[in-house]
Amino acid sequence: MAKYYGNIGFATQVETSPGIWEDAIVDRPYKGDILRSNRRYDSSDNGINDNFTIGNTFSIVSDAYLYSHIPAMRYLEYLGAKFKITSVDIDRPRVSISVGGVYVSEEPQTGLAVDTGEHTGE
Repeated sequence: MAKYYGNIGFATQVETSPGIWEDAIVDRPYKGDILRSNRRYDSSDNGINDNFTIGNTFSIVSDAYLYSHIPAMRYLEYLGAKFKITSVDIDRPRVSISVGGVYVSEEPQTGLAVDTGEHTGE
């Protein structure tokens, strides 16, 4: 059985301005085991690129935070990518998490270099 160590993303409500609440993602590290592992490519609607999907199940050693925030779980990081959590089974002291397709954040990516076309003349 393969071992797992990585982050799980939880959505928390944050008031960005008076009366406006938005989800903010909080990453927390967890460890456990990989119970099932499979990968597949699903045909996409545009016919150009297939969607990468994994059907893995992870058995995570849980803590009080995870138990109290199960509805807020959004993704699990694995193989350098974030995958959507599709189902959760509680088996104290562990939680079994099944994942599916790649998680797509509603937030814009930060820290990426963007070429604005302006040059400094150096």
